[in-house]
Amino acid sequence: MIAAGAFALAVLAGIAETVVAVTSRVAQQGFDDAVLTQVMVRGLIFAVALVCAWHLARGRRWAWWALLLGLGVVGLASMVVPMAAALADGASWSTAFEGDVSPAFPVIRALHILFVLAGVAVMLRPQVRASLGGQKR
Repeated sequence: MIAAGAFALAVLAGIAETVVAVTSRVAQQGFDDAVLTQVMVRGLIFAVALVCAWHLARGRRWAWWALLLGLGVVGLASMVVPMAAALADGASWSTAFEGDVSPAFPVIRALHILFVLAGVAVMLRPQVRASLGGQKR
């Protein structure tokens, strides 16, 4: 299923973002408990998202809802709202996209957002919803 693939790519982009951000932070400030906590929380979220994408590809309705609400609403908002607020406050696009973290970060973040949007767009198609069937799995 294309939607599951798009979400899997979004998760891979999220992992790449995390690697770039952690590498940059550790190079500047060193490794501490806050970095470890962020890596663990993000790792758990990414693992759950990949499991949901796998189940979506197998037609599980609950995975459709989990991905729509978890990545399509909460996850997307967690990326877009801070950027929009920074832009509204007069920040440059580079700053809003956290270009100060790394020159690669804005590109990875843009791909992350695009993969989530693609996954949601495909997932909302009537054919996808119909393929999930009416039974609970």
